Amino acid sequence: MVFKKEESTGKSIALILKDGNTEIFDCSFSSCTNPVCTCKSIDITFTSLQDENQNGRALPSHRVDIDLTEKKLNSKSEDKRLSKDLAFGNLVLSQLDDDDFTFLFKKQFAFKNQITEKANIDSIEGFFDYEAVEQEGLMYAYNDVLPYGDQMQVNINGEDYLIFDQYCLLPKCSCTDTNLDIVSVKETNREAEELCSLTLKYAKKSWGIAEGPSFSIALGTIQFAIEEQNTDFYKQLLIRHKKLKAIYLNCRKKNYSPEKPMETLKIGRNKPCPCGSGRKYKKCCG
Repeated sequence: MVFKKEESTGKSIALILKDGNTEIFDCSFSSCTNPVCTCKSIDITFTSLQDENQNGRALPSHRVDIDLTEKKLNSKSEDKRLSKDLAFGNLVLSQLDDDDFTFLFKKQFAFKNQITEKANIDSIEGFFDYEAVEQEGLMYAYNDVLPYGDQMQVNINGEDYLIFDQYCLLPKCSCTDTNLDIVSVKETNREAEELCSLTLKYAKKSWGIAEGPSFSIALGTIQFAIEEQNTDFYKQLLIRHKKLKAIYLNCRKKNYSPEKPMETLKIGRNKPCPCGSGRKYKKCCG
């Protein structure tokens, strides 16, 4: 494995084999700064650590840009200024194993996560189906809008799961309804069959089971595990819900111009509210 973490300093180093010798580099990592971009590129700066065999003289630094999905370099070969970095990058790439790529995926996620959670709402260009949200009450998951945002997890009966929390985004709706999809960490593809899908009114801490296939673990067991392992769980749902609604409202103002304003749509007062809360329109967004 090329990359290692120094226990004493917590820094990341790389051990590169070149011409029969092992050279040691201090490493720093960065990535794309767009919070909603799902590219899997990581930019690594390798700074040679001073070695006694170099008579106190450090070797040159290198900058290598790797596409983690394709497992190849992103650098442009026609740029002669990067020729030394390209040669070094190919050398590094040839020595990476599966554990190294796992290490780099974690570094890339950590960088993107920090960018995402600190980003100004106005700078986030989320992608939404505005018609479906406005007219059908389509809900969006926090990590669908912000793929590198903070993830919520839970361990149930010794197995790790991700929690995908979905919310109503209609600006005028005051519901606190949340749908929770509990998906195995081993099956991070959203199309994979989840353990279960739950409903939750987080303001009232009222849990339920969404329609769908039955599952073997009791609702009470899942609820207890989530509450026990996620500090201030209900407060976090409120914060995440408000953030998503703010992102949606900002993007809606810039990108959505309905032919017929929502306030002119004829919705019976006793009809289900289009936000999807399940309540009558007159007692919800009406």
